[in-house]
Amino acid sequence: MSRFLRALAATFVLAACLPACDGEEGTTAEEQDATASSGRFELFVGEDGKHRFQLLAKNGERLLVSQAYGSKSSAKGGITSVKKNGRDGARYQVLEAQNGEFYWNLLATNGQVIGTSETYASKSNADRAVTAAVAALASPASADAEASGPHFETFKGADGKTYFRLRAANGQIVLSSQAYSSKSAAEGGIASVKKVGIDAASFQIVGGEGGQHFFRLVASNGKIVGRGEMYATKSNALRAADSIRDLLRDLTAVGDPTLAEFRSEVERVSTGLTYMSESDYPFAFVSGEAGAAPEITEAMVREVFADVVDADPDADRPMAELFAMEGSWEEWKDAEHSCQDPEDPVGLEQCTKMRSLEQVLEANLEGTKVFYFGANGEPGSVDGVGVSVFIVGFTAEGLLAGVRTLAIWT
Repeated sequence: MSRFLRALAATFVLAACLPACDGEEGTTAEEQDATASSGRFELFVGEDGKHRFQLLAKNGERLLVSQAYGSKSSAKGGITSVKKNGRDGARYQVLEAQNGEFYWNLLATNGQVIGTSETYASKSNADRAVTAAVAALASPASADAEASGPHFETFKGADGKTYFRLRAANGQIVLSSQAYSSKSAAEGGIASVKKVGIDAASFQIVGGEGGQHFFRLVASNGKIVGRGEMYATKSNALRAADSIRDLLRDLTAVGDPTLAEFRSEVERVSTGLTYMSESDYPFAFVSGEAGAAPEITEAMVREVFADVVDADPDADRPMAELFAMEGSWEEWKDAEHSCQDPEDPVGLEQCTKMRSLEQVLEANLEGTKVFYFGANGEPGSVDGVGVSVFIVGFTAEGLLAGVRTLAIWT
């Protein structure tokens, strides 16, 4: 495996094989045992070493995922808090995500979020999930999640439909499905996850309230074939989607994405996307040989992409004479990028596209940095009428690649 992130992600998402290791022979999903008389808590340790728990209904449906805890005893204290607060329907805060779906947070008496649901297509479905959570907490069991290796499970929902979800090697549920009319149809959905999940452009990142985000896995026909949990930040949701995509590529034996695949993903998600400044410019794919340097520097970007800048009549140039400043990839991801007003349809569309571009960059690059080159200012602080903005990192092949756009700052 050529990327450290993949090795790290393996402890979080998947380990050695997908359902039935192939899915071409035998059953592709294990039927969930739904004989429990009430709900149950499952404890697990995430890839960050933090302890968490998930609450399942008696039919196996995941109702709630906890926040992170520093120790198992603290996580058990969190379970006690959920049992105490979760029996009171007034403690559930039902919220609307930016795409019109709904989810809820379970709040402690001090207002702290102690658990978060999955997302639901309607508020009524979210309200029913609240009712199910209250019922599951009547006399719930509690145990460690079974770390029996990664596998898919199917179960019958309260609506009589069949669902599937993917468990990681640590027992954590990392991907859940939409409703299917039968188990065989759900297994077809599992096959779709294996097919589309190797493409970073198939993951959509969606914002909730207070910085929370989740991801959806979408097929080429627009159908949602899987979704992750709600994460505390956009960056966490991006990393989680990246982990699942990387492991699916490994497990389906397609290996690292090629430069051509990366470029195709960038072009697919950046169509119609512009960087908003005093004028709106599109994002363009860039790549070049970076040598054997261990990290990306301003000098490297100047050298590799000087011809790109100098050939652009709208850009400040020549590259050799421009002032430069550097930003971090984490800071870029934390920026809202026109997501502040969900009632602005144009801004929200651009925001959605920006998240998709960020997901593709997150999934394909290592050591990513952001650089700005402009004719005015000073080192570390630049402006101009054609500032070149580069978001670049190292590919699996060791190339310097990413995207470039222009900003007008006067």
